[in-house]
Amino acid sequence: MNFTAHPDPAYGAMQHWMQQWSDLETRLAALLLAPQARPDFVEQAQTLHREGRALLEIDGDSTLYWLFQLAASSTVAYSASHAMVCWALCQLVADDLALPPEQRDSLALAALTMNLAMTRLQDTLAEQATPPDEAQRAQIDTHAARSAQWLRELGVSDRLWLDTVEQHHEAGADLPLPTRILQAMDRYAALISPRESRPGRCVTDSGRHLVAKAGQAPDAIGHTLLRSVGICPPGTFVRLADDRVAVVLRRSDRPGEPWVATVLDAHDTPVVEPELIDTGTDGLGIAAALVTRSVRVRLNHPRLLQLSRVALTRP
Repeated sequence: MNFTAHPDPAYGAMQHWMQQWSDLETRLAALLLAPQARPDFVEQAQTLHREGRALLEIDGDSTLYWLFQLAASSTVAYSASHAMVCWALCQLVADDLALPPEQRDSLALAALTMNLAMTRLQDTLAEQATPPDEAQRAQIDTHAARSAQWLRELGVSDRLWLDTVEQHHEAGADLPLPTRILQAMDRYAALISPRESRPGRCVTDSGRHLVAKAGQAPDAIGHTLLRSVGICPPGTFVRLADDRVAVVLRRSDRPGEPWVATVLDAHDTPVVEPELIDTGTDGLGIAAALVTRSVRVRLNHPRLLQLSRVALTRP
């Protein structure tokens, strides 16, 4: 079955939903860029986490849709956008793995602040077409330890928060579970995000890279991520079996068969009215995942998020 829906008052609610996330990201970017100017840094970080968590619990799919769209379509304010995506993924995986609430919260705060000491450099590198120079590489190599030290100086006393930040680039199978979760989410989010020096990968390639590295055993955290967000998460683009292009809106209980909405026809022409499709039952499966930058279309995000809510009412 294919469904369409006409605008209703929910359209305004979706605009408000987007604005709430945009406000959170703007506040996070300001906090990360000038942490020493905020004597209440710890409280501000905790507030951002609580407000984001409340939105995530209301609708995890809409959260993923918006954050993946932001992360995969622009290099502007990359550091804050990357942190928000890692934060959301860590929350979902931590929930799936039944991490205790206090550990989940420490992990979340670590995800938001893991690159604190290289925020400006990370933003610069996202728009830099050349590889890091020697001075930049030195900052990259030391940023985990420096970020943890900055957090201590800013008043963070949560040992797990500090340790997770400090260890998030260390190697070793015996690292604490929160650290290993953050490492995996950091790699996955970085792979799908574009740089001026390269486009982001498609999500299926990123997922395969995360789940099974060459010469290593399959990664359990990677499997949990794919189980939690799906093979093609909300906010990513796919080509359907009939050659139309769609954006993923909502997960189903089948990781490879999400709800999608068409955005381009088989000739890559933008559609006037997106069509809501259940790829598991409507006879239109996913033929391929697409890199976001390869899809040339201007999305009506409130309309698509409205359709995502429509999917909740379908059997």
